[in-house]
Order: sequence, then structure tokens, then C-alpha cells
Amino acid sequence: MKKDIEHIYWFASSDTSGPSTRYRVKHPLTHLKKNYNINYHFCFPSRSINGILNFLTSFISALFFRKKNSLIVIQKVCTNRIYANALKLLVLIHKKNTVYDIDDAEYLRTKTKSLHFFLKNCKVILVGSNKLHEYCIKYNPNVLIQTSPVISHNYRKQKKQNTLTIGWVGNTGNGDTLSHPFSHKSSLFKLFFCSITQIKTPIKLILIGIKSTSDILEIKSYFKHSPNIDIEILLNLNWKDDHWLYKDISQFDVGISPMLNHPFNQAKSAFKAKQYLSCGVPVIASNVGENSKFVINNYNGILCKDSEDFVSALNKFIFMKDEEYLEFSKNCLKDTDQYSVDNYCKNLIDNNRIDKINVYSNLNRNNLNY
Repeated sequence: MKKDIEHIYWFASSDTSGPSTRYRVKHPLTHLKKNYNINYHFCFPSRSINGILNFLTSFISALFFRKKNSLIVIQKVCTNRIYANALKLLVLIHKKNTVYDIDDAEYLRTKTKSLHFFLKNCKVILVGSNKLHEYCIKYNPNVLIQTSPVISHNYRKQKKQNTLTIGWVGNTGNGDTLSHPFSHKSSLFKLFFCSITQIKTPIKLILIGIKSTSDILEIKSYFKHSPNIDIEILLNLNWKDDHWLYKDISQFDVGISPMLNHPFNQAKSAFKAKQYLSCGVPVIASNVGENSKFVINNYNGILCKDSEDFVSALNKFIFMKDEEYLEFSKNCLKDTDQYSVDNYCKNLIDNNRIDKINVYSNLNRNNLNY
């Protein structure tokens, strides 16, 4: 592989507590440094003295002393404040080898002035889904799909447990009123929680990532009349370094990804599903967004259109024989290299492939009829 990029200036929209920054920024930059000797400046909005100094160092270097063969990446910045306006100036002066990266439909929950500026003025736009591609192509002809990667790890599902263990990873934060119709909380309650209460056999439900105390109390209250459901909610977690997460996921028998059919969720990149699959854990997911690009019915999981489908899918796995389950689990691992951090990094830095970034073209199993 020809290496054209020698340095990256990466300006993110938030710190590494958010999954977008961890998986589309932190993990790739660490991988590029370790495996390709590519150095980087990385910063995000911060009011701390160290954060401000880091931004000024990165910004001044990129603006006045830009390194040879460098790439400037602006990730998900949509505000119209000092940070965003400084980056607009940077893009206007140094348009060559500039990238705008986005993996959520921010145009549905924030003002679009800054977003549209970056879409129009950056050289290349990287997006996490087909729906984002459809939106961004209206503002820039160079829009490429770069699905969010999953880190390398050695945690693999070994066997189905006697009591079906169901897992979900995420935060139930409802956000503002505008976000309620597509929030994780709404999806869980309207599509999944109402389904799991219809199951009468013993099951275990593990929820990882809920931060709100009121949401935890609400969930426990919701299941108080379902003694067959053993609920475990993991607390006080370190999200800035989440390698521990995959060990926990590998304990799931199935991972769930319920999503209400809303334009915001239609633009999602199936990140939850990819995390589960990378551990050999079959997925029960809503047939929304990019889920169907990675989850194949009766192959490595089950796609659902409504709560009744979730009930049916859960029962299928509850009564599934070990041999069939292990076949599902084996199938989960077949295409993980296509959404690996290394594949993500190769696509990012190899200019000879910049017009070919599209992970779906390599997923040949999507053309099969299972």
C-alpha cells in the first residue's frame, strides 16, 4: 500500500467519552501511529487550560506550519461557535487534503449552517451510512461511505448459556424534546421492553451504559412484575478506554439493537450490531438504518420490523439447539475484517483508494439469499 499521508490534524466535536470520537478518531489515530508511523494532532472543544493550549497548538500548526503530506480532518463539528469558526478559516485557507467526517444525522437535531459550510468546502466527505451519503451528496460530489470500525480483540462467544442472556450497550439519554422520537430510550421501551415482558421462561437481561439514575429506577420499576427476568445494569464504567466492553459482550447470548423507524435512526451505521458480531454474538435488530447490511436473517441474527418480531426472535433463541446456535455464532465472525480499525485506516490514508471507499462492496454475503 502506498502511504501518501504522513501526518493528521484531527479536530473532533467532543472528547473520547463519546463512541463517535473513540471509534472514528481515537482508535484509528492510535492504530495509525503504531502500525504506519503516522503522527497526529488531536483536539476537541475544551474550556480547560490544557484543552485550549492543545487546540491552539494544533490549529496554529495546521494554519501556519502545515506539515508535508498532511491530512486535516474535521469530525462532526456542527456548532457556530469559536471552535467551529476557527476551523472554517482553516478549511478556506488549506482546502487540499481536507476531510469532513460525520456518522449521525446532525441536520435533524441542530442548525445546519456550519454543517453545510464544511460539506461544501472540504475536499472529501466521509459518512457512516447510505442515508448520510444521500444527504451530503447534495452539497459535495466527493462523498464516501466509511463505516464505523470496531477494535481488534480476542473475546469470542463460546457457548449458549442455559438461561438465555440478552445484552444491550448504550445510553438511554432522551436528549431534548426533538430527540425523544428517535432516542435509545424510546426504542427500548416501545420495541423491546414490551416484548421481553411477554416471555415467561427465565431470561437474563444485561444493560451496559445507562447513566441516568432516574432511567435505571424507571427500568427496574417496569420489570417489577416480571420475576422471570433477571436484570443486571452495569454502572461506573470507564468509557474513555472501553476495551473491557468486549469481554462483557462475549457473555451475551444475543445482542439487541432496537431502533424506531425514524429518519435519524435510518442514518445509523449499525455500530451496536457490529460490536456484538465481532464477539461472535448473534444479533436481534430492527430492520432500520444499516443493520441489514451486517445482520442477515437466520444467518448471524434476526431482523425485526416491530415488537411482535422481537418476541418471535427471542423465543427462537431461547429454544434453539446448541448446534444451530454455534452456527449462528460462527457466521457472526465471517466479515469482521471489513469493519476493522485497520481497514478503516487504510481507506483513510491511501489516496489511491479514496474514490473506492465503500465497505459494502466487499460484503458478498449480502447478495446471498438465506
